[in-house]
Amino acid sequence: MFDNHGSASAAPVNFKSLEFFTIQLSPLADGNVFVAMTATTVDDQEAQLLNMEIASDRVATIDDALALIAERVRASSQHFATGKES
Repeated sequence: MFDNHGSASAAPVNFKSLEFFTIQLSPLADGNVFVAMTATTVDDQEAQLLNMEIASDRVATIDDALALIAERVRASSQHFATGKES
């Protein structure tokens, strides 16, 4: 579920905090909505921010988009609070 593109090290990365989410919504020609979300964290081992893609999906309505956003925010918050994927 979490895709770490910022660190090439083989050692597991332990994130202490989630800094922010970025959410992109795009209307599609077929009437659906494309939702993309990233979570930005601070790398504990190097002085850098890491972006992780946490959603990239097509949904039928804006209500579905909001439900997807809520689901991924909850799951990400749990992941960073416990250090485990839900």
